[in-house]
Amino acid sequence: MNTPSPAVCRLLLGRELRELREVAGFGREELAKSTKWQPSKISRIEQGQATVQRAELERLLELFRPASEECERVRTLATQARKRGSFGRVPDWSRQYMGLESDAGSLKIWDGELVPGLLQTEEYARAIVSTSVVVPPADVDQAVQARMHRQSLLTRQDPPEVGVVLGEAALHRQVGGTAVLRHQLQYLRELAELPNITLQILPFSSGEHAAMGTSFTVLRLDLEGRAFTYAYLEDLTKADTLDGQHHIEVYQLVIEQLRIAALGPRETVHTLDRVITDLGNEDSG
Repeated sequence: MNTPSPAVCRLLLGRELRELREVAGFGREELAKSTKWQPSKISRIEQGQATVQRAELERLLELFRPASEECERVRTLATQARKRGSFGRVPDWSRQYMGLESDAGSLKIWDGELVPGLLQTEEYARAIVSTSVVVPPADVDQAVQARMHRQSLLTRQDPPEVGVVLGEAALHRQVGGTAVLRHQLQYLRELAELPNITLQILPFSSGEHAAMGTSFTVLRLDLEGRAFTYAYLEDLTKADTLDGQHHIEVYQLVIEQLRIAALGPRETVHTLDRVITDLGNEDSG
């Protein structure tokens, strides 16, 4: 894999600095006093939400006193983290996910209501982005194109393994109208044939489940011989990228429960075919 994206480097740097802080025996409050920073700044750095300037990093290394090899690795990460990814006009909190997504070796996605951005057609994406109250109308075109560009990873030379569980509602919510939805489902049907994509539908008949009212993605990255797993959740104005062991275990368990309860890939394709036909009849009627 090439050098990780700046967003991923910020996450990795934050994790490294948190581990160094803990090994050095500093609590966040204690480190805040030693650096004269706000505890919230330390938290944002460790969560990969803020960059670290060179002088700030050197102050941390002076306090933590890691081995020289570790110092150089952290400095290299910090240099990459200060760069800015080329994701177009999208909210800053979306950039972190785009970096993770582009570097991931596997993605497990759940959405109960909508087709996820990574699998959307341009018309479907435009209908959704146009409803946003955080993306200005003048930026809609760029935001849609950024979403389309993301999809190149699905067919690149070394694509990630992508497992998607969609709620049945996503097949019926007429985003953009009947024709747009039908085209979107036809595109899903095509994607389901790719060897690296597993698509499953969770039917209404499956009843209640642990992920009701949520959507999330579990991403796994293999970098420098180490595996990193994150759970990503997004709402209207912000996003959370979780890496704590308890969080990861919960989201991995839930996505596995959803996968087991969902239709198999072949049944999913048959369901898509049926809904596509029904939508075609509606359109012609």
